[in-house]
Amino acid sequence: MFDVHVHIPDENLFEALGERVMEASLKYFRADVRRMGFREAEEDLLAQGVKHYALLPVPSRSFDAAKLNRVVHTYVSSSNIAVGLAAVDPSREPGEQIREALKMGLKGLKLHPNLQFVYPNDPRLRRVYESIDEAGGVVLVHTGTSGIGGGLRGGGGFKLDYSRPIWVDEVAAEYPNTSFILAHFGWPWVSEAIAISLQKANVYLDLSGWSPKYIPQEVWSYTNTLLQDRVLAGSDYPFIKPRRWLEEFSRIPLRDDVREKVLHLNAERLFRP
Repeated sequence: MFDVHVHIPDENLFEALGERVMEASLKYFRADVRRMGFREAEEDLLAQGVKHYALLPVPSRSFDAAKLNRVVHTYVSSSNIAVGLAAVDPSREPGEQIREALKMGLKGLKLHPNLQFVYPNDPRLRRVYESIDEAGGVVLVHTGTSGIGGGLRGGGGFKLDYSRPIWVDEVAAEYPNTSFILAHFGWPWVSEAIAISLQKANVYLDLSGWSPKYIPQEVWSYTNTLLQDRVLAGSDYPFIKPRRWLEEFSRIPLRDDVREKVLHLNAERLFRP
């Protein structure tokens, strides 16, 4: 499995979410997560069937992007199986932040609109997309609902409209050399996410954050046909365990060649050296 959606449950993850939101998120996912360092987490991933993975930072509304990106770079530099994405703070020269991250060898951007209170088509991100487009990089965007703040009154203050897939459509059109990944396939705006992916060859869907048996049939139907080259396996580790994801995925009725594309071939092509 090439898992395109992995977080390391270190102090950075716990600090980014905060105790109250983290507790609600674990309850939402029914997950048992403990803090662990990078090396221990990678060994855990390997034991669960992950052969390669994309390491994603967890940004917040106000954070030190350069510091977090250095952490991601340090982790992936010591790994033979990981690629890393960067985070930017739209309010603090994000163009400079992403240029430095790309120079370090990170593959693009992880954007979390809910956590960052920013729309993907926010003008402040233009310089970011320009740099990634020039590099032919990747932008992975959280889309759809979120387990972060799930179950709290007011959803913890996080607003879902920021993460509608349609806000990615504009920038995917304007930056065709960038590959945009719609994380979590945009539920409940699934048809919207699929429509954008069908219309734009530089838009992908990732299947993370969901137990495969609960993923809507509409997603599987397009995975098995028109979108077979642009659907990516992902767990959302540590909230969902790759072992569980793989076990349930094995029972989804897909063609064998499509299954291999989803599990690793599509991601290998996308994150090519």
